[in-house]
Amino acid sequence: MIRFFTKIVFILLAIFISSCNVVKRVPEGKYLLKKNVIEVNNEKAINPLLYSYLNQRPNQKIPIGLIIYNWSNPNFEQNFKEWVKNHPKKSRFLSTVFSNKQVLAYYNFSKSLNEWPIKNGEPPVIIDSLKTIRSKKSLQNYFWSKGYFDNQVSFKEDVLKPKQKKITYFVNTKKPYFLDTIKTDIKSKILDSLYQMTKHKSFIRNGQQFDLSNLKKEQNRLTELFRNNGIYTFNKDYIYFDLDSTKVKHVLKDVTLVISDQIIEAEDTIYRKSFKIQKVKKINVYTDFSYNKKNVPYLDSINYKGYTLFAHNKLKYNPKYLTNAIAITPFGIYKDKERKATRQYLNELKIFRSPINIEYKEDKNGDLIVSIYLTPLKIYGLSVDAEVTHSNIKPFGVLGKVSFLDRNTFKGLEIFDFSIQGSFLNLAEDVNSPDFNFFGLTSLEMGATASLKMPRIFFPINTGKIIPKYMRPKTDLSISTSLQKNIGLDRQNVTAIMSYTWGKNKKIKNRFDLFNIQYINNLNPESYFSVFSSEMQKLQQVATTIIDPNNMDNDGNITNPSGYINYVLDPANNFASTNQENYLIVRKIKERKDIIAEDALVPTMTYSYTYNNKENFNDNNFSSFMGRVVSAGTLTSSLVKEKVNGKKVLFGLPISQFVKTEFEYKKYWDLGRNNHLVYRSFAGIAIPFGNSTDIPFSRKYRAGGSNDIRAWKTFDLGPGSSKTNLEFNTGNLKFVSNLEYRYKVFNNIYSAVFIDAGNVWDVSNSDLTNTDAKFKGLNSIKEIAIGSGIGFRYDFSFLIFRIDFGFKTYEPYLEGKKWFRNYNFKNEVINFGINYPF
Repeated sequence: MIRFFTKIVFILLAIFISSCNVVKRVPEGKYLLKKNVIEVNNEKAINPLLYSYLNQRPNQKIPIGLIIYNWSNPNFEQNFKEWVKNHPKKSRFLSTVFSNKQVLAYYNFSKSLNEWPIKNGEPPVIIDSLKTIRSKKSLQNYFWSKGYFDNQVSFKEDVLKPKQKKITYFVNTKKPYFLDTIKTDIKSKILDSLYQMTKHKSFIRNGQQFDLSNLKKEQNRLTELFRNNGIYTFNKDYIYFDLDSTKVKHVLKDVTLVISDQIIEAEDTIYRKSFKIQKVKKINVYTDFSYNKKNVPYLDSINYKGYTLFAHNKLKYNPKYLTNAIAITPFGIYKDKERKATRQYLNELKIFRSPINIEYKEDKNGDLIVSIYLTPLKIYGLSVDAEVTHSNIKPFGVLGKVSFLDRNTFKGLEIFDFSIQGSFLNLAEDVNSPDFNFFGLTSLEMGATASLKMPRIFFPINTGKIIPKYMRPKTDLSISTSLQKNIGLDRQNVTAIMSYTWGKNKKIKNRFDLFNIQYINNLNPESYFSVFSSEMQKLQQVATTIIDPNNMDNDGNITNPSGYINYVLDPANNFASTNQENYLIVRKIKERKDIIAEDALVPTMTYSYTYNNKENFNDNNFSSFMGRVVSAGTLTSSLVKEKVNGKKVLFGLPISQFVKTEFEYKKYWDLGRNNHLVYRSFAGIAIPFGNSTDIPFSRKYRAGGSNDIRAWKTFDLGPGSSKTNLEFNTGNLKFVSNLEYRYKVFNNIYSAVFIDAGNVWDVSNSDLTNTDAKFKGLNSIKEIAIGSGIGFRYDFSFLIFRIDFGFKTYEPYLEGKKWFRNYNFKNEVINFGINYPF
């Protein structure tokens, strides 16, 4: 039913777009701007930056927003008045039958219907000659700023269709101008000294082509340099460039960097004096500031290593840990970066209200008095959340969560968080299936988590020299437990984590998990054959040739799968020789069941490194890299001596041992006008050793799903080119790569087209795995599955709702034709998600 509905939607959308008149609201004698073209020196420009200087840009290429806007009537009120005037009898009839209030309500309703497409659509971009001239001047100014002082820009309009035009801008840059000699005129000696020491970092050099942006970069560089070296009163307005107007052979003879002295205003006089380095004399921290109490005296104070902490009553914070979050150095020179870092560090504590107010005042000697005003958040917090959930694994459910928060738990700026959550699920595979009952939520998942976050490294020895406070170190301690009923094997998990995070700057983040211990207890392992029905089918097929009366009924159905497996594998029955093929099938089924249903203890140590060069929230041109190394069971196994069946155990459970390495790279390109291209690549491998012959099921890789290869459901793809027909397909090697083009449709609706590629493989020596599932080096490239599709997103500002339609493009497991064999709506996969997949 859903696939049929999807077909209808796509067909209607195509008809809708192709049949609409995009120039419906373009007045006679006017033209819709269909296309802009910029030609630079007779070559078409493709740089999005150039097109951003144009004052008018065409409507979206897929003009849904324009079509919706055209539904509106721009003369609604006038037309309504004319209708009343031209139809007096009908108007009197309406007034007689309905009250004036009802007629007015009908009018307002009609008006609001007419306003909806105006507010949510995209008005036609009608060519405005004044804006075209401004675009021409903008291009001239841009190329002038790049050193093409003699550039010439012209434009031409061409009719493409009735009421539609293209504008072409022709740019003749001519020869650029270059800088000849860079001179300086720096009035203050201290500024000149700082400049000379960092001159090699300058953005402007002799012989360089003139570029106004380089002058601005140099201005910003010097402002940052001076303000981070004690010059508190400096700002970039003191810097300017004197350009010699003499231009000989496209060369600017002299460019002088001028940095003037400080301007002082005293009563009725204004004078200049040299800048000087200023030091921080005193740092006052007001720990419970409130505007309502700004005139109330502080009754408690303490001096700690150059900081003075104040409180209206008793001080509630450990001075050592609070001052750790303050980057401003007592008795040191003024540094602007310390001010910014202090505000950032204090905000990250989530103990005080944002924004943090930091004030600097000069005393009579020119020294600086720093005042930091902190307003605490409420100590305790309680939140209740509820939501409807949907995923490939859990099709429908209701989730509830209650969280309790305690700030500054042990007076060291800690945050204690305790939460209880539960979800009630309906595991029918399809909401249209007869087994689906909206209120029949027969399965449940419950859990509880307690965590303690500390803004420091919690360790027996001092780590301050290795990880200083400017790296914003943090320690997270957490313990959680979860219980599943009527989900899979009814699993109980207990997890304990102690992790450290720190970063040299905002682009780099390090995380080290000293321990991450997971206890996995499968409460109902016998449900394995209900969950993995394909395994039961294989057993039943074997049962047609190997009969076990004790574990089968009179109709030949297996009643006790575990008992039947033991019967087939019993050496006394000699099926290994007499029926080797079926014997091996049953042995593999048992070994797979043991891996998935086995209780396990997984103690790991993990280090991860993340680099992200995104400058701010609005930066859409950036990249990120993540690398992670996981070592499981290495330390624990070395400390444990007890063995059971040749394996080391702790608390009666075998200790998992493996090494796991993962890498992920993302790249974002801003193409302008809400168009973005995003690339992501992930590779990971997990290798068992020592105490283990395989990876725990929970730590294996899977392919498919809403954030992966979207043409396959989670667990449906792989491993390799095998077609196992198992419900949960996994591997210990994974590669996935995604390319997605995102664009705005109209208003808050966005769309995307994407290509996903990847798979999982097995790299172990286990004879459980078929040859098709194993990784075979470069030969496995042909086993990379490819999916493609289209998606739609709605931006709610606080989250993005996403639906993606994935189509199988290349299926490596098929015999014969592998390309586009199932590329149709019948075999599409619909993925729902929150926010972007990567």
